[in-house]
Amino acid sequence: MSALAITPTFLDDFSRLTPEVQLNTLAAMRAYQTGDLADLESVADAADPRVRVVAIDPDWSGVVVPEPRPGRPEPSEDAQYRLITVRPRDEALRYARGLRADTPVDTGAAARVEPPTPTGPPELASALNAPFDQWQLTLHPDQHRITEAHYKGATQITGGPGTGKTVIALHRAAHLAELDAAAHPEDTRESVLLTTYNRALAQSLADRLDQLLPDPTVRGRVRVVTIDSLARSVVQAHSSVAPRMIGKDELARRWRAVAVADGLPFSGRFLVDEWEQVILAQGLDLLPAYIRCERSGRVQHLAPEHRRQVWETVRRYVGAMRVEGLWAYPQLAAEATRLLAADGPLFRHAVVDEAQDLHPTQWRMLRAAVPEGEDDLFIVGDPHQRVSDNRVSLASLGINVRGRGHRLRVSYRVTQEILDWSMPILGRRAALGMDDNADTLAGYRSLLRGPAPVVRGCADRAEELAALGDWVRVWLEAGVRPADIAVAGRNHWIVRGIAKELEARGVATAPLEGTGRAEAVRVGTLHRLKGQEFRCVALIGVSDHLLPPKAAIEAADGDQVALEHAVQQERTLLFVACTRARDALYVSHVGRPSRLITEQW
Repeated sequence: MSALAITPTFLDDFSRLTPEVQLNTLAAMRAYQTGDLADLESVADAADPRVRVVAIDPDWSGVVVPEPRPGRPEPSEDAQYRLITVRPRDEALRYARGLRADTPVDTGAAARVEPPTPTGPPELASALNAPFDQWQLTLHPDQHRITEAHYKGATQITGGPGTGKTVIALHRAAHLAELDAAAHPEDTRESVLLTTYNRALAQSLADRLDQLLPDPTVRGRVRVVTIDSLARSVVQAHSSVAPRMIGKDELARRWRAVAVADGLPFSGRFLVDEWEQVILAQGLDLLPAYIRCERSGRVQHLAPEHRRQVWETVRRYVGAMRVEGLWAYPQLAAEATRLLAADGPLFRHAVVDEAQDLHPTQWRMLRAAVPEGEDDLFIVGDPHQRVSDNRVSLASLGINVRGRGHRLRVSYRVTQEILDWSMPILGRRAALGMDDNADTLAGYRSLLRGPAPVVRGCADRAEELAALGDWVRVWLEAGVRPADIAVAGRNHWIVRGIAKELEARGVATAPLEGTGRAEAVRVGTLHRLKGQEFRCVALIGVSDHLLPPKAAIEAADGDQVALEHAVQQERTLLFVACTRARDALYVSHVGRPSRLITEQW
C-alpha cells in the first residue's frame, strides 16, 4: 500500500490554510494511508507524468510527488508519496502541470527547514526564531525596567495571558539574588523565595532559573518551592511527624456524610467553604468574631443563630481531623504562620507567581516569612486566571501595594488569534483584583499573529484520538520539538488515552509535571498546564458531557451559588489551558462540544 507523507516545504502552506481545509487535509492523508481513498489522480498535459493530485474536498486539491527510489524511476504500487502543497482545485492543477518530481526539497532537508513561527514586531524577531527554551527566558525589552527597579515596599504586577508575568518573576528573582550576593557576600543562605501555586510550574521555574543564574553561589540564594511545600517544611521542622494532607474535595465528602448523620441543614461543601473562605481566611478564633464578621463573597445569608450552629459543627469536625492527624492546606499555612511569628522571618525577599490563587492564610505566612521593607514582596498574577476559590484583599492582610503596581496590557507570548478565540470562554467582563479594584481585560491585545485555533468534532473517542495523532504528527514534521508540544485533557482517564495513542504511534510522551525524556510530548491534565508555555497545545475531550465535569457539578450539593462558582472555575481553567499555546491551538470533542465553548459561537 502506498504511503502519503509531508514534505518539509509544505508546512508553511499548511499553517496558512483555514482550519476546515487543514482538517480535510489530515482526513485525506489518513484515508489514503488506510486504503479508503481513491487512487491519486494523474494530471493531463503534465510536464512530469509522475506528479499526481489528491482531492482534499470538492474545492481543494493537494499536489503530490513520489519519493525518488534508485532503480525504480516510475511509481509502483508501494510507492512513497509526499504532499507538497494544498491549493484551490484549479490552482493546484496549474501548479502540478508545470512541476517536475525532482524539484521538491529532498527528505534530508527536513532538518534545515525552520518550523513556521508567529509573526511579531522587529524587536522580537530574533527571539521568536530562537530555540523555544531560550524564548521562555525572553523578556520584552520594555519590561527590564520592571524587573530591575528598586521598590520601597511590596509591588504588584498584573496582566492577561502572554504578557510575560512569569518571565518577569524569573528575572526579578535572579536580579534580587545577584543584588543579595553583592550586598551579603559572607551570608550564603537562601535569602530569596520564588514561590507559586503548583509543582509543575515550580519545577519549570527552577529549571529556567538554573539557566539565568549559572553561578551556583548566586543560584543557591534562591529557594524555588510551592506555597504548600513551604508551609509543610515550616511545620515539619517543629514536629517529628510529617503532616498528612487532605484535599478539599475529599474533606467535603467526609463532612457531607457526618452532616447528614447529624441531621444538619448544611452541605459538606458549604461547611468546608465556610471554614476555609471565612473562618480561616479572616483568622477568626472566637465565636463572637464569627457572628460579627462580613462574609464577603459568600452569597448565602447566615443568621446569627445559624452561624452559632455552623461554628460548633466546624469546630467539632476540625477537632476530629486533629485526632486523625489530618491537615487542610490553608490550615497548614495558618499553623506555619504561627510558628514563623515565634521563630522570625526566613527570607529577605519573596517573588510570588500565580499570586491570584493563594489563600489568605498563605499570604499571612508569606508576610511572616519576609520582613516588611524595601523590595520585600514582588507579587505577580492575573485575577482572570484564578482557578481556586480564594479571594484576597492584600491591604486587609497588611500588604500595601498602592502606588507600586503595574498593569500589563500587551501580550507577546500568545497570538491575537488564540486570544480572540479564548477570551469569550471566561464569560465575564471583570474580576476583583487583590488590590480591591475591579480588573478588566479592556485594551488587552497581542503583538503576535498566527493561525486561528482549530476545533475538531469527532464521532467517537477512537476517531478523536486518531485525529489527535494526525495533528501531532503535523506539528512534529513541521520541526516543532516534542517537548514544545503539550496535550491535555480534563481528567486522568482522558490523559491515559492520549498517552497510549501517541506512544503507539512511536511518539514519546512525558508527564506535564515531569522533567524526564526531554524529547517527548508533554501530556497531562488541564490543571497541570497552569503557568506553563508551549509552542503548540492540543486539548482533548472538550465535550459537553465532560466539561464541566459531572463531579464538579455534584460537589455543589444543589447549592446554586456553589454551582455557578464551580462552572466559572471550569471556564477559567479552560481559558488558562488555551492560552498556554504560543503558536497553535487544537481543540477536539466527541458529540456535542462543551457549552463553555459553544456559548461563544
